[in-house]
Amino acid sequence: MTGVRALDTRSFEITFNNDLSEQIRQFVTGNPNYLTEFIRVSGGTAGQPDGALDGGPLNKISGTRLFVVDGDARSLRVLLGADASLGDSRYQVWFDGKGHELADDLLIAGANGSTLRGTTTTPRDLRGTTRPAEKASIASATAPDSRSVRIVFTNPVYAAMPASRYAGTGITVTRPNGTTVRPAYVQKVGGTDNTAWELTFSEDLGAGSHMVTINGAQHALTTSIGNLGNTDVVSASFEGATRQRSAPQVTDITVGDERETIVVSFDRKIAAVNGGGDNVPLAETPGGTGGTTLTRTQLLAAVDLSGVLEGAEDGISSLAQNVEDVAAYAPDLRTLVIKVEKGTRLKAGSRGSVTVQAGAVTDLAGVGNAAAKVDFKVPNSKPKKTSYDPNAPEYLRVNQNASVTFRHNVFEFTDAPNDLSVRRENVENRLVNEKIDAILVENKYIEATFVPGYGGRLLSLIYKPTGNDLLYTNPTGTPYGFNNNPVGRPGTSPFYHNWLMVWGGIFPTLTEAEHGKYWFLPWDYSISETADAVSITMTNKDTTHYGDRPSRYVYGPTGLETTVTYTIGKKTPSVDMTVSIHNPGTQTVSYEYWTCTTLAPGAASNQGSPTMEIVSPVSVIQRDSAYTWMANVEKPANPATPNDRYLVLDKLNKMVNWRGDGIAYGQGLAQNPQGNWWGVINHENGEGVVRVGDNKVTPGMKFWEWGYNSSFDTNIYRNGSSARPYIELWAGTSGRFFEPAKIGPGATTSWTETFLPTMDLAGVTNASKAGAAEVAFQRTGGQLTVRGDVFSTHIGEDLRVELVDKATGRTLASKSFNGAADQSVDLSAELTDDATVQLVLTDRAGNVLLQAEKPAAGA
Repeated sequence: MTGVRALDTRSFEITFNNDLSEQIRQFVTGNPNYLTEFIRVSGGTAGQPDGALDGGPLNKISGTRLFVVDGDARSLRVLLGADASLGDSRYQVWFDGKGHELADDLLIAGANGSTLRGTTTTPRDLRGTTRPAEKASIASATAPDSRSVRIVFTNPVYAAMPASRYAGTGITVTRPNGTTVRPAYVQKVGGTDNTAWELTFSEDLGAGSHMVTINGAQHALTTSIGNLGNTDVVSASFEGATRQRSAPQVTDITVGDERETIVVSFDRKIAAVNGGGDNVPLAETPGGTGGTTLTRTQLLAAVDLSGVLEGAEDGISSLAQNVEDVAAYAPDLRTLVIKVEKGTRLKAGSRGSVTVQAGAVTDLAGVGNAAAKVDFKVPNSKPKKTSYDPNAPEYLRVNQNASVTFRHNVFEFTDAPNDLSVRRENVENRLVNEKIDAILVENKYIEATFVPGYGGRLLSLIYKPTGNDLLYTNPTGTPYGFNNNPVGRPGTSPFYHNWLMVWGGIFPTLTEAEHGKYWFLPWDYSISETADAVSITMTNKDTTHYGDRPSRYVYGPTGLETTVTYTIGKKTPSVDMTVSIHNPGTQTVSYEYWTCTTLAPGAASNQGSPTMEIVSPVSVIQRDSAYTWMANVEKPANPATPNDRYLVLDKLNKMVNWRGDGIAYGQGLAQNPQGNWWGVINHENGEGVVRVGDNKVTPGMKFWEWGYNSSFDTNIYRNGSSARPYIELWAGTSGRFFEPAKIGPGATTSWTETFLPTMDLAGVTNASKAGAAEVAFQRTGGQLTVRGDVFSTHIGEDLRVELVDKATGRTLASKSFNGAADQSVDLSAELTDDATVQLVLTDRAGNVLLQAEKPAAGA
């Protein structure tokens, strides 16, 4: 700690000799009260407002908060609560960890790896000030062009200014004629110490004297003294600009090192891509994360592509025909990433171009681009190699002495006897690394981590050909969903134990709804090994019964005996999960069983992609009654029966369309001949994960997501903020939560679920343990074309795929191939409108491994 300086009577800044780590900056941002109990200020005068600064911890001063400093990564800013203020005096400031190591326990570290050593720091002098703290006010407003206004506040504004697209009414501009207009977009100008914002409008403001106004009732802007009140209004005048807003332009085009992506950068944020009359709005979270995808048709209607593909003879004209079916995505509003089809790449050292058609993109002010051709050069790079060797021999290994670390907030269980509940007041901001025993199983294709001691779960499933995980593992767990009632009274939490903490993976939940009774409790287990397979068998007998559980949990201690056996074969890139539920009693038992999955394929274990899409045979969902927002996204499945909660599943497949968190249930799986599967695909790289089961036994399919904004603007260090970037799909023996399944005396129910990777697929029509396939149709002019795409788990084997006219049995197209670990195989054919096409995958002996069919009607 190198210095401390006062900004006004209610705030001061602590500066360090190095940039602070991103971790501690995020931690402070997520928990503004964090560290206040470990910062001390002495020098206050008894009887004066600064008398509260008597050397005690700052958290005793109610309302004291910390903020990171925008534009200064070396500083933290302290805003004192209302019961204290600085005067024209001398003070001293220091950290006192109260026995905790400042670096290890409190996480105070530098971006370069340096740490704040020990449990205390040397006090630093702070000279007070008489400069008064003030509420927010606007120092100036200017109009850079006809559709934008920049406002600069007199003092830093720490909270309550909106970001991203603006739908509120609290910010207005009044024109000379008295009419008002609201901005379409609000964006902070980075590096200005939270003082500058830019407002963008969807129409010209015009010349003359204007007034910008912010209403405190809707935007309680926070400065060092506190918030704007409900009756407060801040405003400033400015002269409207006569200079028209310029058209958006492409500033740069680069090719990724893998030579499989073309990255187009724009000079400003783009609101939509327009191609062939198909206007695709681009999604963005307030934090700036994108995720919208474009199909091949949508992309090629907006841009022309020219480039040379590796191994192509003429090259130049072939690039447009060799982009993926999901051909592009926008990671943010300034960037469009075009994807070259897997198995092909741009030729090293070659040149190409992207021509953006006039009006193909519009910016946030609604201004379209002029036609422009921009050239690019392909780097002389070689594709990165993974540790996966396709020519290596098959093997199977087990490490029974592995361990994993679950990092989470420090918490304690209640003191009530036999109670494993957690209360909000028993959770600290501080983190702890909990080491948990694990079993690691791997073969040539996958590495699976099992944790019997924490809910009997498969925590991670890494696909070695890419090095990415199929599942999501939470980097920082936080307890939430607490009971509001006193200990010993029935709970009000959504969860059986009156709390939950997400870790992730795949795990059984029983014998109650939601996450059941055993999500964090140990299961007994045993391991069996043969030369060809490893099985981990986990067992549980339901005897748990908590008196203060929420009243809707009614099944009691069922006595059911559940066995979950995870199996990995020597030659397969998948995991089998066999579930067996036995009723040893003499009475029929009501219960619930669900397999919970946290899916985020194609990324590191603790990351997810905003391009993720649910793939399933489901065409109709039933929303939970609490989540009415879904009815504003999807069309009703039964328009003649309003408010029945059944919706046509169209947009909610895509993560970017989840406006909030929510529950929905897939319908009709058990009756669908192609209904025994569902999964998630990451469209950034085409990697996916599919669950194959028996939906006559597990007819329930539950959807849960945290919401697009919440998932990607989440702060993993915020105590109690549990939203994370994954998709949660469930398979259940009943149709929905709190709807029981029944099992008779002495009866056993069992089934097997298989979790497998997919590569290079834009969608799925059907799946089996042997892989996944899509059948899709495209009409160009008057010609209808069918395309089949298949990825098989029979890697390295000789396979054959055919497209067959179901009515006549005629083979439309066929291809023999060797199963590949990193890409699918596609084929296509022309056909008539009334055909139903079957994709048939067979092995060398002619055995059918997978069949997927789809009618051309409506294509």
